[in-house]
Amino acid sequence: MPKISRDKRDKEITIRVSEDELTELKKRQQGTTMAGWMRDLGLGVTPMKPADPELVRALGRIGSNLNQVTKHVNIDKTIDKSVLEQITAIRATINALLDDHLRGEP
Repeated sequence: MPKISRDKRDKEITIRVSEDELTELKKRQQGTTMAGWMRDLGLGVTPMKPADPELVRALGRIGSNLNQVTKHVNIDKTIDKSVLEQITAIRATINALLDDHLRGEP
């Protein structure tokens, strides 16, 4: 990521866009101002999509339940290895989905 200067911003760049382009830019805008968002994109800052609080809570509950099942399995040894492997795979998939969501990927 490029080093962002804290110098006074006294230079101006003007661009023209169509009405449709402006509408699309506003939909994609993240942050407080269009200028700040566009400056960040131009300087290579990776935008992050805000996390959906309900998604985070749901994933937290699922993760908590998986932890409880895994703990039980590790203590009592009542589930075979393939089930434990499936639980591990589910957990990895959930983590990947959450990471993708936070980065704004589909």
